[in-house]
Amino acid sequence: MASLSNGACKFLLGFLLIFQVSFAKGEDIFLEWHVAIDTRIKPIVSVNQPVITINGMFPGPLINSTTNDNIHVNVFNDLDEPLLMTW
Repeated sequence: MASLSNGACKFLLGFLLIFQVSFAKGEDIFLEWHVAIDTRIKPIVSVNQPVITINGMFPGPLINSTTNDNIHVNVFNDLDEPLLMTW
């Protein structure tokens, strides 16, 4: 039985490594956000005005993710008017 040459072994090893890396997948992250107006939070001490919050937080929640992660965000608009959220 003939053995593989050094160059063929390197090629095969490189191909297998690239093949394995191509199937690497990021993590799926699922978030649920409720957008509402809160009059109890005061972003500036001297100003008494309502604040748009996400899950009762101002500023909104932090998204911790890495490259190739898939982030699924379900946004529920609890405001009295339409909401446009962009990234």
